[in-house]
Amino acid sequence: VLKIMLRKVGFKHIRYFEHPLDYVMYIKTIKEDEIDIVFVDYEMPLMNGLRVIHYTKFKHPEIISIMMTGTQNSQIKEKAIQLGVNEFMSKGIDYPEFEAKMNILSNLRFYYYKSKAHQKELEKVVKYKDQQENLAVQKQLKIIEDKISNHFYNNYLFNSYFQPRDILSGDSYSTIAIDENRFFLSIVDGMGKGVSASLSSVLTVSFMNYSILKSIEFNDFNFERVVQDTINYAKSIMLDDEALSLAIVEIDIQKEQIKYMNMGLPPIYIIDGMSLIKIRPNNIPLIQKTTNYNIGIYDRSFDAVLIASDGLFESISKDGYPYFIRYKQKATKFYLLDELLNDFQSNVSLPDDDTTILYIKKDTDEYQTIFQQDILLTKKSIEDFVNSLEFKIENKLNLKVLNKVVFALNELLMNCYEHSVLKISKNKHEIIQKNEKIEYNGNEKFATLKILRSKRYTIVDLDDNGDGFEVSRVLKSSWFDKYHGRGIKMLKKLSNGIYYNKKGNRVKLYFKNEE
Repeated sequence: VLKIMLRKVGFKHIRYFEHPLDYVMYIKTIKEDEIDIVFVDYEMPLMNGLRVIHYTKFKHPEIISIMMTGTQNSQIKEKAIQLGVNEFMSKGIDYPEFEAKMNILSNLRFYYYKSKAHQKELEKVVKYKDQQENLAVQKQLKIIEDKISNHFYNNYLFNSYFQPRDILSGDSYSTIAIDENRFFLSIVDGMGKGVSASLSSVLTVSFMNYSILKSIEFNDFNFERVVQDTINYAKSIMLDDEALSLAIVEIDIQKEQIKYMNMGLPPIYIIDGMSLIKIRPNNIPLIQKTTNYNIGIYDRSFDAVLIASDGLFESISKDGYPYFIRYKQKATKFYLLDELLNDFQSNVSLPDDDTTILYIKKDTDEYQTIFQQDILLTKKSIEDFVNSLEFKIENKLNLKVLNKVVFALNELLMNCYEHSVLKISKNKHEIIQKNEKIEYNGNEKFATLKILRSKRYTIVDLDDNGDGFEVSRVLKSSWFDKYHGRGIKMLKKLSNGIYYNKKGNRVKLYFKNEE
């Protein structure tokens, strides 16, 4: 009777099962959306209709389930509804009522397929959008010139931290060494969300970077000119109702002088001994109509300089207050950037904005050399040295720090071997992909190791006397290249700070001493 009525309302492909187990075996083999509607009797051998509906909805929740029953038992009907039954029909249903119900269910099925097709189209759009946004992030990272992060110059340590809140970041930044003593740093924050703010930010930084690198090439860098040219360029690309916050800074570590132009970013913080000095913004945010601006000079001694975007200071801590309140209380206790980031990340669940931090620290600790040795750069010599080091310095370091030092040195010395002896730094990905074997070429090269200790830190200082490598390029590529920067990323997580010299053939690793 059902077959006749179903064909009359337009269904052509109908299957009938006399035993529920036959249906269960069949439904295991079908693909999604192969069945539109299933009619299930309640009273059946071995398995009642409730169990069949439960199994149907478990395997294929998209199937419309109709229970054929004449029972008036409310508990059975309630249980069936809980299991996902869509409709009840009596076995004696007449055709007009059957046709009306089937029209409703057919329309429901039609809109299900229409909604599913629309969902697939949306998924394609979202996937394409995600791909384009990931490419945009890679482009932004390529444009950013972070030349001095994770470097040391004399006894000054340079660090940066960049964490976008959204995929398209409104923050961009730049760090460039002008010479051995002067350094250019900037943060640009597009005020707003989305593509427009991100474009204004990244284009402004791109213009700045090109101008500065060219001026260094021709040995005519001028801070005032960079500021003026950057403002004029940014105004030329901004929309009528758009604004930019930016800080442009030149730090001279020899003169201990800071030139700055801050348009609406948070204050620049200076630490001198146990004093925290706040340098307030000396300009309002940049808009198209901006005509005048001020450049300030700070020419007193400093132990640390912090330049940051809104994400650091305006994010709400777990105590309900902006993080800048906590920072002002604890700033003089932070030594390396790692300590500040640990405190920030443990107190702020989710930053309210993009977070960019540029941090310069003068290492004023007094260190004692506790170990020094020249190490032959061969696999066998490195293995023998690392295995014996623990016994040579075990009484001079806490066990936890000692284990970190030994592990780090194994990685560092193997990096020296690869860079200085095997010369595989630039083509490492090709060697890994081809599974090539490269042997030691017989040239004897040594690395000089010093391990130093202060009350606060243990430092591993390793100089391989080789050609070095471009640290900033490797760090940048480590964001999206699986073959480069993994060692540095691992060492950054293991230690409290990793710093290379300009050439990239000497590295200092900082480990905080355990109590």
